[in-house]
Amino acid sequence: MTFRKWETRYFPAGELVKAAEPITGFDEPEDRLLADHPRMRRILVRGRPGWPPHGYYLHWSDGSDLDALDRRVASGTATEADFAGAGGGEPLDVTHPACGTDLRVVALDVVLPLFPDGTKRSRAHSYRTACPVCGNRLTGNVLEFIAPTTP
Repeated sequence: MTFRKWETRYFPAGELVKAAEPITGFDEPEDRLLADHPRMRRILVRGRPGWPPHGYYLHWSDGSDLDALDRRVASGTATEADFAGAGGGEPLDVTHPACGTDLRVVALDVVLPLFPDGTKRSRAHSYRTACPVCGNRLTGNVLEFIAPTTP
């Protein structure tokens, strides 16, 4: 798949990410947790020629049928419209100020502008707004929780 000028490698649900070289921003145990996520798919992108691939997550909050998308990507029939509801994210560690819990999340990434309408997408996207540990408000552009790292 190509997003703007970036060639990407798309991984459908259940397919483990593999590459012939190290992947920046990639953690294999974490990837196994997210491989079958109903709202996310994984991609590898090179920011520049010669750079190592970087792992990103595409996230949909609009109810898109990602199993159907997987089939279209595999058959070569996926189009830009199939990705209209997607936002790009990457794993981050955040600490919730209210309870002090360290959380591993997938958060919106705006560094690599995969989509020309990224600002519009970020405004239309739904985010996780409550801490999964204490339930208090969580700020930031958290797309999904991976795991709390402390109780």
